[in-house]
Amino acid sequence: MNTQNSLSQKPCDTDTQEKAFLGIPTIVSARLESRTYPYSFAKHIHKTVELYLLDTGTCCMDISNQKLTFCAGDLIMIYPKIVHSFYMEEAGDCTFRHIHFDPTLFFKYHINPNIPNSPDILTTLISPFSYYLHLRTDEKISSLADDIIAATKEESSLSISMANLYIAETLIYLIQLTHPEPFLTQEKDTHISSYLRYVSYALTYIHENYDQKIRIPDIAAQLNISVRYLNKIFFQHMNTSILQYINMYRINQAIDLMTDTDLTLTEIAVQTGCKDSQHFSKLFKNTIGLPPNQYRKLIRHEVKNDSRTE
Repeated sequence: MNTQNSLSQKPCDTDTQEKAFLGIPTIVSARLESRTYPYSFAKHIHKTVELYLLDTGTCCMDISNQKLTFCAGDLIMIYPKIVHSFYMEEAGDCTFRHIHFDPTLFFKYHINPNIPNSPDILTTLISPFSYYLHLRTDEKISSLADDIIAATKEESSLSISMANLYIAETLIYLIQLTHPEPFLTQEKDTHISSYLRYVSYALTYIHENYDQKIRIPDIAAQLNISVRYLNKIFFQHMNTSILQYINMYRINQAIDLMTDTDLTLTEIAVQTGCKDSQHFSKLFKNTIGLPPNQYRKLIRHEVKNDSRTE
């Protein structure tokens, strides 16, 4: 089992705390689906969180260049902007409950209000960073998934709010299953919280400046720590180097542009911070396994054909 993290409450001060509207639709899709061998959906990304609960059969996924095989009873949660594919290698059917949700609303919900820059529930679940979460489904998770699917079908303002609460409950329950209590109750200025703040700043810097030249010494200088120390704690928490993460993030942004716009590959290279189209093509092929022009044709064709189910 690959494991990757109770909300502490205090009286609500409506003058100082931002209000969160539960009626914002966050579910992109939630339904029972089935695939029949042979089936394959090439490498792609989502801006959403993708949740699979396999009910029958087996399937394979390549998640950030790691091949994984899943079977009935497995839960797989793939985090936003992670390159992945879905395919079948065994004859028969694979049925699963499949949920996509926008994580934006859940960035408002934090674990411990007594810690400066306390991570939200989704960030807590991801930390230490991985590309996905893999667990065995239990009765509670299964019930929550059914509740989410049922509430999504109703399409009323109250059902939207209920679906959001079910997702929040699911995330909190997964944190309870995968994270030790000391991580959730860390006190102010502990080493762990410092690490998280440093890594969080580095991620924010990359996300806001990926379209420009990024110098790791500049990030370290802003944090008043050494480059060596920043590289060390980043790798410890993210399981990848800063440079590898920058490249991965740029490729994810490029796939968004390739799928949703008619920009040329040269224009996409510029907008994602690559120094030239040749460098972009080499980086893309090393990450995805195909040159960008071939991949663009493939992903547009497959997204169009699978728009009803993916």
